Amino acid sequence: MKWENARTVGSWAGCALVALTMGVAGCSGGSSVAAGADKADAAPDGGYVYEDAGTFYGDGSGGGDADVGDIAYSVTLVSSTFTVAAGSEVYKCQDFANPFHGQQVDIIKHESQMPVGSHHVLLFFLSGATDEALEDCSGLEAYPFQYVAQSPNFSLTYPSGVGATIPTSIGFRMNMHYLNTTSKAITGQDRITMYVAKSGVVTLHAGTIFYQQTSIQIPATDAPYVSTRSCNLSQDVNLLSADSHMHTRATNFIATANGEMLYQTTQWSDPTLSVYTPPIQLASGTAITWSCTYVNQTGSPLTFGESAATNVMCIYQGTFYPVADITNPILACEE
Repeated sequence: MKWENARTVGSWAGCALVALTMGVAGCSGGSSVAAGADKADAAPDGGYVYEDAGTFYGDGSGGGDADVGDIAYSVTLVSSTFTVAAGSEVYKCQDFANPFHGQQVDIIKHESQMPVGSHHVLLFFLSGATDEALEDCSGLEAYPFQYVAQSPNFSLTYPSGVGATIPTSIGFRMNMHYLNTTSKAITGQDRITMYVAKSGVVTLHAGTIFYQQTSIQIPATDAPYVSTRSCNLSQDVNLLSADSHMHTRATNFIATANGEMLYQTTQWSDPTLSVYTPPIQLASGTAITWSCTYVNQTGSPLTFGESAATNVMCIYQGTFYPVADITNPILACEE
């Protein structure tokens, strides 16, 4: 069987090099694989997959709504596989060295795949990261992050001329949260693809907003209880997209600014991303207010924590441009 686009193969994972324009002889985490090689020659679990634009557009799988003429190549980070036992909840993390071979690059599209049972994946920036084995970790880890997905198949494309810049000193940490509510074990493995822009395509750099309620506490009233916080923007922003993050027992989420609705959902799991066309312009100092409604029938207060089953979270997150400091592309607030 000949080499296929890694993003369309299914559950297999490997490490292959087909971004021939990079002039790199090997790839991290496994053997070098040329275009047209058998998949059996690829590393069986974890690592990187490189593809040039001709490869992934040529087979029709495509970069979707990204302009093929703007993309130089793509890199997919593939986690090692792991087992999530029936009825269990796990956090797994894996570090990846900077995969761009000493070049500062701009990412104009992200794409991810996760199996059913995944709750979310976060792609953190991690300065000086090296390739490491999969490990247990905490859902309370907090690093600047470039990408988050909360549904099994998700993609995010920046507007023309906008992209997320990756400095040469930055690697990645993939933080994966799984909650298996079924009676059978499932196999976990996450994949995140980054589409690299050609030189000169990106003129404005994008970042993320991450506002969370670390002091949230939901009393056991058996009735809807609303937890609300506000944080002020530290710079002017053009808001590109927004969504929420909550845990079980959450029934509603609302975010507003200047008396206008920014985002609303009743979904605690797999919330739908809102994309703003044109972007929403918000001035420095504008207060973003976000609220989560929970119904606590456990008999004991629920507090902030990593477990989607026994703790609560209320997080507003979004993407914006321009970033004032490309070495710190996140606007964060904890209340």
